[in-house]
Amino acid sequence: MFDRKKWTVTTAKSWLKKHGFKVPAVDSTVRFHRFRQADPADFQKGTFRTISFGPVSKGIKTVIAVPKAKRKPKKTVKKPWLPSMVVDLADAILIDLEDGRKIKFPLSAKFSMSSNLSGDQIWILSRKGAKKVSAKDRKAERLYESFTGFEHDDIAKLVTLKPKMMKRIGRAMSIVYRSDKFSKPGNMIKYVHAFRNYPTVSVDNIRNPSIVALRGGRIKIKKEGITG
Repeated sequence: MFDRKKWTVTTAKSWLKKHGFKVPAVDSTVRFHRFRQADPADFQKGTFRTISFGPVSKGIKTVIAVPKAKRKPKKTVKKPWLPSMVVDLADAILIDLEDGRKIKFPLSAKFSMSSNLSGDQIWILSRKGAKKVSAKDRKAERLYESFTGFEHDDIAKLVTLKPKMMKRIGRAMSIVYRSDKFSKPGNMIKYVHAFRNYPTVSVDNIRNPSIVALRGGRIKIKKEGITG
């Protein structure tokens, strides 16, 4: 607050700049040129008071108050986007990435190519680490029966696989899997699906992934297999 008898708007602004204060639009009253430095809403009611800023003869005053206590921001815990249940559909063999890399899944390790219940995501995970329970969800049963041509078998439920974070590593060009769908049980046939829309590939561990997720790219699990 600059006394109008001692300060003009121009000299007041020059003083503010020189001393590192903000120079907002001036609010001139009968006695003072006022330059707001902070929002009054950020301070506690009933604590405002006006004091001289330096010697009285200088003609500068300031309004001070007690700031409101800042609320600590809530900690946001990043949760992996794991579905509560996935449908075990086939044996995962290979994923070709857009940059030329390949993610291979040895058949001896028994990696499952699974789907979420909506049939729009592909999840690859070791069957050894997942608990299998009988299918009770009709949506899961229909998805399994449509894809394989068999009556429902098991649903792999993600109960032990809980990665802290899934990391995106690129996009998938194709996926190779093995299944006895629409064949005799145990007559495993290799299938290759080339994606048209390149879904995003995320893993739980870049160097040694044990869970791989393919999302987006208009994936859809249908009777004819994987589409998208």
